[in-house]
Amino acid sequence: MSLALIALVLGCVAGLAMGGKFANLRRMSLGKVRLLLAGAFCEFAGDRWVSGWAGAVVVVAGFLLLFGFAVRNIKLTGMVLVAAGLLSNLTVVALDGGMPVRGVPAGVTSGPRHHGEKPGDHLIGLADVVHIAPLGEMVSAGDIVLAVGVATVIAGLMRPARRETATADGAPRAQPWTT
Repeated sequence: MSLALIALVLGCVAGLAMGGKFANLRRMSLGKVRLLLAGAFCEFAGDRWVSGWAGAVVVVAGFLLLFGFAVRNIKLTGMVLVAAGLLSNLTVVALDGGMPVRGVPAGVTSGPRHHGEKPGDHLIGLADVVHIAPLGEMVSAGDIVLAVGVATVIAGLMRPARRETATADGAPRAQPWTT
């Protein structure tokens, strides 16, 4: 969770550094926000309120909805990274019945989403194997790509809108970012 918060903060800082403003976030039109909300709800509910195989199904459904949201908004700068991070995590969770976590004893679970790394896990390289000591967290490669994508999307949404002027033949020509 700390990595996600850091991604949001860094995205805002980068957006401000590029001359962006928080007010510019009002002009965003994210397609199918319902997919985002439904996916986030499934992720939360599947990890906290539902157990066993049913919880795993709800978590995977949440990943699919979030991935659908990312694909729907793929034209936004950074959203391809969000989609790639989600797809990486979805693949691991679906194939390994949850995200294996290095350093946690096999058989120990933290809801249907996470479990201790065990010999039968298939995608250990994409699991939660990266230790971020200052945060005290184990994260996956997908989490890192997702965080970079979220920061990039936020920064991009905060940027000032482009001005368009006409070329000699009357076609619109994009101008550099303005403040």
